Amino acid sequence: MSDKCNLIKDILPLYVEDMVSSDTREFVSEHLQYCAECHAEFERMRKATKFIPDADPDIDIVPLKRVKRDLFIKRLQTICFTAILACAIATIIFGILTSPKFFPYSDNLLNVIDVPDGSVIITFDSEVTGYSCNEVFDNETETAIYRINAWTTTWDLHLSNRGKQNMVIPFDRETEIQIFYAQNDGSEDVLIYGPNQNTEENGVTLPRLILMPYFLLAFLALVVLAILRMLLRNKQAIIVWIDRAIPFPISYMAAQLCTKGFNFTTYSSQRDFCIIILVAMLLYFTMLTGKSLYKAKLNTSKGIEE
Repeated sequence: MSDKCNLIKDILPLYVEDMVSSDTREFVSEHLQYCAECHAEFERMRKATKFIPDADPDIDIVPLKRVKRDLFIKRLQTICFTAILACAIATIIFGILTSPKFFPYSDNLLNVIDVPDGSVIITFDSEVTGYSCNEVFDNETETAIYRINAWTTTWDLHLSNRGKQNMVIPFDRETEIQIFYAQNDGSEDVLIYGPNQNTEENGVTLPRLILMPYFLLAFLALVVLAILRMLLRNKQAIIVWIDRAIPFPISYMAAQLCTKGFNFTTYSSQRDFCIIILVAMLLYFTMLTGKSLYKAKLNTSKGIEE
């Protein structure tokens, strides 16, 4: 009995139940046309009305169990690959749609209200769907300095309705406060509340550049892993772990390019970095699952050819 006949007999139970792919069905059908022994086994299986392993001791169900197990694992991997890839794409789209678009300062963008009870209320224009506020204390002038900004997103404009945005800044009247509006476009911050001291030094809120170092670090890690793989190509135990590690720097760089493009500056570093890490993890598991499916397909094709 040839190895091909052994392979055909392993597949026959699934072939009879129509649980194989079209390519495998064509391969088995072609073999059955000229192999009398396999065709007889096929006819015996097809005529059987009920499969009872204990009734026929000559039937070996181990190959059937192995094939069914491999088929189940392959289907499970395919489902996982599709689900993770879909989540990665959805996260990329969500990250792009929720990317902040900062408003430059204008007289009708916000209104500052000095409340007698000891607070400052800032009401924003209806186009504003989000804001942030950073506080620092200047020990030299004993002044609390607030820098606020306002933004909207494509998601908020079309898919969300947050209502009019307001914020309250507590003010105990015992210390001076200054409130600046940070335009986040390279322009000078605008003083919107507080004494006009040192307004010629309002400063400019600059974007953070943390994304560039992380991208370069991922690229460096990829280069180092590639070199190690080449140097240690004869040590299979180490190669396995290197092959598992290589996709992560690739995933991180792909995630950053998908969400931020070639723009490595950010005014919302924490949010952007979290989105990039989430997308990178999803892409990483997608690559591992896809690689496993590809190997399984190669092994199946090799077994059929033999």
